[in-house]
Amino acid sequence: MRMGETFATFSIFCLFLPQLPVDARQGWLAALQDRSILAPLAWDLGLLLLFVGQHSLMAAERVKAWTSRYFGVLQRSLYVACTALALQVYYHVLGLGEPLALKSPRALRLFSHLRHPVCVELLTVLWVVPTLGMDRLLLALLLTLYLGLAHGLDQQDLRYLRAQLQRKLHLLSRPQDGEAE
Repeated sequence: MRMGETFATFSIFCLFLPQLPVDARQGWLAALQDRSILAPLAWDLGLLLLFVGQHSLMAAERVKAWTSRYFGVLQRSLYVACTALALQVYYHVLGLGEPLALKSPRALRLFSHLRHPVCVELLTVLWVVPTLGMDRLLLALLLTLYLGLAHGLDQQDLRYLRAQLQRKLHLLSRPQDGEAE
């Protein structure tokens, strides 16, 4: 999100606030005077500004041109590294530790021999098109073979994936608050 879009979103939010009922506004004013709410709010806003600032700054054309000039093809890698650094700050401030430490042993086992989900996205982009040229067909076949042979999924992994899918489908099939069953 660019700084202009961020400012516009914040402006719309500010226009929304006066439309709140009076009792809701009083609740907000009381909450914003409470130190136990202000400290976490300040941390959250700081972390949000770190994320938005890093993304917006590095997405600016001048910064992209400068990093491209000095880092060449590594420009995008620098962007990803800075994003990872911002996420590490986020995890450190919140005391979350390593992101993978929050995963279950079954998920860690699966991740230990499963390629990144981007590979599935890549295959989707390669295969889900109205027509395939010979070069794209060859690329799709070779990458599909590589990813199929490189993975060591076994029955235990498939059971885990099936259980996760069923859990998510169950969550998605539940009626939302306010919906009739």
